[in-house]
Amino acid sequence: MTKNLKNNLNILGFGAFVLVSFALACAYITMVSGAGGKKEGAAGINPEAGKEVFFGDGLCSTCHSVGGEGSANRCPNQGDLMVRMAKRLVDRKEQTGKDFTALDYLVESIVDPSAYIVEGFGNIMPKVFEPPILLSQEKILAVISYMQTLGGDEILEANIEAVAAVKDRIPESKGSKEKPWEPPLPVDLVAGENLFFNEGGAAGCVKCHTLGGKGGKVGPELTGIGAVQRPEYFIESILKPSALIVGGYETMYLITNDGMAYNGIVQSQSEEEVVLVVDEEGEMVEYVFYPDEIEQMQKQDISIMPANFNEMLNVQQLYNLVAFLANQK
Repeated sequence: MTKNLKNNLNILGFGAFVLVSFALACAYITMVSGAGGKKEGAAGINPEAGKEVFFGDGLCSTCHSVGGEGSANRCPNQGDLMVRMAKRLVDRKEQTGKDFTALDYLVESIVDPSAYIVEGFGNIMPKVFEPPILLSQEKILAVISYMQTLGGDEILEANIEAVAAVKDRIPESKGSKEKPWEPPLPVDLVAGENLFFNEGGAAGCVKCHTLGGKGGKVGPELTGIGAVQRPEYFIESILKPSALIVGGYETMYLITNDGMAYNGIVQSQSEEEVVLVVDEEGEMVEYVFYPDEIEQMQKQDISIMPANFNEMLNVQQLYNLVAFLANQK
């Protein structure tokens, strides 16, 4: 082997070593920073990734807002979450006798969303690691790290190491272990759509609910609802509407000074007036009341939604409508 050949081989070997070392360093930096797409472990646990999940495949913004972004008509606006956190931690200690940190609260709100219901809202948050959402542990932890950064003047810097350390408290996605819901009979999605949008039909949901930009505002918006709720939720909501009422849509019982009584949904309320929407034989009618006309106002535990859909819909119609709602993703 000549001297020049040896030198060339040495140069090539050194160059290869440098390239491999550089590639390994880049991979390590990418892993630590959480960049570079999907990964397992803590690589994707950071507020930036969490925000993408919150407004993306986590579907959190279907029910929550962050400030003016998202939809807050079903669940609390999270824009000032960490500001309101102090009261919630006190509430949880009083209820359980245990000390709660902000991280404890955020983990509990996802693992067991029914454990603490924010006043004025219903028990409607699904477990996001179960169908239909099916978030992985990593994505849930990323959302938690993002939630820790929400709070106006009292922003709490996300502690990514602390969030990653609670991984074992987050259930793994159950998607592969559960059989998808199937209706007990063949369904017709077009017929279900007609039931929803036909105001004069057996259901006429569009009179009170908005879906895809069309419909009333008396009930909660249902755009994208199939992505966050199971078919069983729709069945209960249709057949037993008072079992679980979305916060802000409770029936208000109002009595005027002259003894007239009204049951309806508060469309708007200010110091100047109260606008109440009342169901009068299937027609939604708005009434405006001024403060000096009102003798009493009290929320009721009964939904304004008709409770006799079991009489108005046959079994085929019920499952057509449920399947249509479950398909809204």
